[in-house]
Amino acid sequence: MSKTNQSILKYLLPASEQSNSDFYEECKFLTNWDAVEHDGWKLPGTSDSHDWCGVWKTIGCVNSEKHKQLGFGDVSFVKQFQRSCYRAACKECDKKWMGRQSNRSTRRIEKYAKNTGKKPFHVVLSVSDWDVNLPFPELKKKARKILSELGVVGCGLIFHPFRFHKKIRCWHYSPHFHAVGFGRVDKIAEVFYKNNRWFIKDLGIRKSVFNTFYYLLTHCGIKKHFHALSWLGDLSYRKLKVEHEPQIRKCPACGEEFVEIYYDGFDPPTPPDQYFEGFVDSDGWYIVNTMSEEEYLQPKYEFASTRDLDYLLKGLTFTN
Repeated sequence: MSKTNQSILKYLLPASEQSNSDFYEECKFLTNWDAVEHDGWKLPGTSDSHDWCGVWKTIGCVNSEKHKQLGFGDVSFVKQFQRSCYRAACKECDKKWMGRQSNRSTRRIEKYAKNTGKKPFHVVLSVSDWDVNLPFPELKKKARKILSELGVVGCGLIFHPFRFHKKIRCWHYSPHFHAVGFGRVDKIAEVFYKNNRWFIKDLGIRKSVFNTFYYLLTHCGIKKHFHALSWLGDLSYRKLKVEHEPQIRKCPACGEEFVEIYYDGFDPPTPPDQYFEGFVDSDGWYIVNTMSEEEYLQPKYEFASTRDLDYLLKGLTFTN
């Protein structure tokens, strides 16, 4: 299918990156994923979803006559997607949150890399034993100080409250930070930071920025009123402006606002439970008729009164 007819949404994982999704499911299976907690910090996907999370919806434009006049042919524009709350804590939408955040993070990293010619690296900062019980703001302050002294000029910082013990398949509190960014840390080996005794590990230049962020977000710390991902230094929102990827809300052919539509036929051009965005043959596509609340509450049929209904029922009884 051509690019004109279909464009997969950015947050869907390519086949080459399915390993991170597999890792996520493996670490949730028969573990204490839902139960592990420390000072309000939990892992992603542990809260109940909304009733509408994951429900497939189809919107688009069926103004085929205007599309023909404009030279696009006898076509309708169709966009199919799953509704999502995009909450990290949602059991249904957590992966979509990870994908969207990874996509946005990749665009920010790539813009800085293009502007400076530098390559992004990945560094892990493990909290020292005597600092593990410090409040999170103090831990983050220390992490930022260490990164600055190491020569990191800008990064995305992700907090991991827990680590996974493979042998006993259990998550346990072991706070550490992951930084993906730019600077001079390529000279660092696995050493203790002299002043704070935090363990520093340089994981080198990133081959896939998207893959790195997605992996890190699969088991990051989630806590109300705290961001799972922070941008520091030259990559902060104040210093680096990145345009948001525009969402298609209007028909690319005629400019009309999208409305909810449906297909009435035996062989739909695209299954209703698959992501799709593009032009299709206009036959069989219709607008979903929606009523106002006032119309909905109005009676649609005439009913017999209770006395008349009793009389009719008695008549049926005598007849039988």
